[in-house]
Amino acid sequence: MLHTVKSIDATEGRIGGYLIVWGDPARRDLQGEYFTADTDLSLDWFDRRPVLYHHGMDGRLKAAVIGVIDTLRADDTGVWTEAQLDLRQRYAQAVRRLIERGALSWSSGSLPHLVAVADDGHITRWPVVEGSLTPSPAEPRRTDVRT
Repeated sequence: MLHTVKSIDATEGRIGGYLIVWGDPARRDLQGEYFTADTDLSLDWFDRRPVLYHHGMDGRLKAAVIGVIDTLRADDTGVWTEAQLDLRQRYAQAVRRLIERGALSWSSGSLPHLVAVADDGHITRWPVVEGSLTPSPAEPRRTDVRT
């Protein structure tokens, strides 16, 4: 799922936005699925999670870690996320420029064998293992990127 990415402090490489937005049967992502506040996201599993570009599927960046998620907080909208880009990482500056141009959104990643989806598309279990910044959002709601 992809959501708003916002630069919190451009000089220090802080970014934030909704990694996950709650939905329902009438508000699904482009894959026909949706998260709710009842979805088991296992937010307490790790203190930090990696930030990748496009889930590691970019031919150039591959699975390079470009930052670290250090805040995941569920609220009435979804899961607010804050991360620190690794400005020493050679691709982080290019990614930051894309964020500033409004070209990227958040997308949460899990491991397939840990995911459970009900027949109606409700994602009941999705342990968040990474957050990606991607130009092709599966979740069209709240994908506006602002710096």
